[in-house]
Amino acid sequence: MLPVVSALLYVAALCLPALHGGAEHVSGVVLLMLGWIQVLDGQCVAWLANLLFFTAWLCYLFKSDRTALGLLLSACLIGMDTFRATRYLKNEAGHEVMIDRVGAAFYVWELSFLALVIVVLMRLSEKRGVKRPKTV
Repeated sequence: MLPVVSALLYVAALCLPALHGGAEHVSGVVLLMLGWIQVLDGQCVAWLANLLFFTAWLCYLFKSDRTALGLLLSACLIGMDTFRATRYLKNEAGHEVMIDRVGAAFYVWELSFLALVIVVLMRLSEKRGVKRPKTV
């Protein structure tokens, strides 16, 4: 169930405001599509956390749990680089908006990483023979 929660949280983050600047905001889906520009611009590397997250999902699906865990923890940390970003591109004309604060999408995005971390840790503990309490 938690893997589904992780995926749903990620999709929800795409629909929420991710960055706020004055009266303007940018949604998570726009950042997913254009966030690589901030990486090339040298502003922040948080967008790369998406690549780590998708790779971690593949590792999880192929039962490479330790690799998935490492990728997910790296994604969580790299995602925090969002706080270093100071501006975002508003349109194709090159107009920029100064960032006041991060939006709800950032927190939901990070939560999607953590949900999958929990799933991977649970599976790793099962592999080691540690029994989880059964819920009714």
